[in-house]
Amino acid sequence: MIHLLLCPHILDFGGSQSSLHHWARHIDKSKFRISILAMGRGGLSEKFEAEYPTFYDEPGYPNITRFIRELAPDILHAGPGGGVDHNYITEAAKLTTVTQTVMCPRQAGNLHDVAGSVVPSNFSHSLQTQGAEKTIQIDHPFDVTDYDVKYDKQHFGLPGDKILIGSLGNARKENSHFLKIARHYSNPDVHFVIKSNQKYKYLFGRNRITSIERQISEDEKLSLINCLDIFLYPTSNEAYGIVFLEAMSQKVPVLTYDDSANPETVGTGGLLAPLNDINTMTSLLDELVINRTRRGEVGQSGYDLFVKRNDPKMIAKKYETFFEEIIKR
Repeated sequence: MIHLLLCPHILDFGGSQSSLHHWARHIDKSKFRISILAMGRGGLSEKFEAEYPTFYDEPGYPNITRFIRELAPDILHAGPGGGVDHNYITEAAKLTTVTQTVMCPRQAGNLHDVAGSVVPSNFSHSLQTQGAEKTIQIDHPFDVTDYDVKYDKQHFGLPGDKILIGSLGNARKENSHFLKIARHYSNPDVHFVIKSNQKYKYLFGRNRITSIERQISEDEKLSLINCLDIFLYPTSNEAYGIVFLEAMSQKVPVLTYDDSANPETVGTGGLLAPLNDINTMTSLLDELVINRTRRGEVGQSGYDLFVKRNDPKMIAKKYETFFEEIIKR
């Protein structure tokens, strides 16, 4: 029995944390025992607590050595952003074997401390100019069985007779690209919706755009995506893009920028515009808005790719092999 201690940082909403959860819950329990050590609670805490023994440290894992001595893991598996060395990984490596899934499109850190690294995309793997011999690529999983898609358009205050174009806003600058398109898009059959924690001072054409600023649950998030006809997510510098998998799992066609790991993740499940080319993105949006059949074909193609490539049970097997090989060294 191999005891894995997963360190997903703060259990806030986000693909980085959920991707660990989605393969971990399918790992062979006759071979592996999983515990969670987070830097703090967040929106995903209840999901983790429902599946595994879950413990909480503070930001930066200042008590990492105490937890390792108490929990005695065979492997500590971290989920850092990469690009920098983390002191908690250095300290943990003095007491146990450490591995990591590098969540951001950067060179992996702590190369002298970890026994092996995982990156989610071939794009991220291409950035590993150091330590490539100890780095493998495994796609992120997405487990739709972990969600209850039960909320409808009325729940979100969305019109039932419009083509819905939506996005999940974050801190990225490309939020403004979505809003610029929404501002100038004049098709009366279309309604835009963005979920964002940011409060916009004004929204042009309030009758044509809904801004959801409150916190929503994971079930609500996937339900909102399920309500959409097109997922318009202009973004850049992605290591993978769990949000694309969320759309593809609901057969919603994706429209994004041809940048970083976006084309690799989206594949035939969406259309891509050159980075920052809002005019081309608007033209591609027209193509999907006008042609309902095309929307269905792209959405189905994305779903088929998602089912084949991002199956959490299959990806759990890949992680099992990764950990078993690390232990044998």
